[in-house]
Amino acid sequence: MSARRTVRAGRKATVLAYLYVGFIAAVSAVRGMAGAHSDQTQAVLFFLSFPGSLLVTAFLLLPLGALAGGSGGAETVSPYGSMLYLVGGAALNVLVACAAVKAFGCLRNARRSD
Repeated sequence: MSARRTVRAGRKATVLAYLYVGFIAAVSAVRGMAGAHSDQTQAVLFFLSFPGSLLVTAFLLLPLGALAGGSGGAETVSPYGSMLYLVGGAALNVLVACAAVKAFGCLRNARRSD
């Protein structure tokens, strides 16, 4: 019975993760199509994908921008600009949560075996 419950919980977690990343992607795409740049929706999206979006920006987008030699001020602002780090951040949040759950399960099983 325990294995069946685990499989069902894993399936629900997978669906929830897809819904979370899909929601962030859909709202970001709608914002891009509407041409919105800075509004309350963007603030909410940053809050929802916070730790991951910060890591994607700091460790992926900023170094890539520095390597490409972008000045940052002269380019035209794309309405889809925030979509990359919002969706990337949401996906990174899912990966971090999955790793934390697996690590907790391993520690719990190790403690039970002692």
